[in-house]
Amino acid sequence: MFKARMRFSKTDEAAYISHLDLMHCMQRVIARAQLPVWYTEGFNQHIYISIALPLSTGYSGECEFLDFNCTADEIPADAVERMNAVMPRGLSVQEIYPLSDGGQKVREIAYSKFEITWEFDDGVPENFCRDVEELFAREEILILKRSKRGEKEVNIKDLMKGISLEQDTDCVRAYAILGAGNNNLSPEYVTRTITAEYPQYAPDGVSYHHLMTYDTNLNEFR
Repeated sequence: MFKARMRFSKTDEAAYISHLDLMHCMQRVIARAQLPVWYTEGFNQHIYISIALPLSTGYSGECEFLDFNCTADEIPADAVERMNAVMPRGLSVQEIYPLSDGGQKVREIAYSKFEITWEFDDGVPENFCRDVEELFAREEILILKRSKRGEKEVNIKDLMKGISLEQDTDCVRAYAILGAGNNNLSPEYVTRTITAEYPQYAPDGVSYHHLMTYDTNLNEFR
């Protein structure tokens, strides 16, 4: 038996599947695909899986990771095809690979890259990009960040590795590298920071899409 890792995407309608429902869905799909996986022991046996950095409900992503224990000598050559043949719409497996040396640990994840799309029914406000770029160029931007221990004032710039903007006719897309894991910064705080500073720039719609995951040195997590 060895540990294996699956990289998958969660888009369209699947973005609205909660983490718990996603876990149940993946367990059923793995069973239907007849992959050689390890089940927990005891009265309520089930396929043991773990998902790194679960997305908030409503977020989409193309670089999500799921770990499981494989009971065969190797991963079946057609494992990806088997999985995708029985996946619900919006979920898709890109690759499954062994972690012969244990692989990178989830605790090594330090940053996530998000695409944030702000939509404006009447077109992008004049000077939006200029003002937002100037805002995030500051050395200090204090926000109240929530955690299980309550609210704490933090400098949002300490939890960011950069942000860039691309303007379209009726929307602006931001590409932001934000803290993950122990120093997590939800991309929603980026939106809140803008609307707190510039209430006139409140968007008519917002979407969040997870693009990439990195370690502390900004190396791609695998």
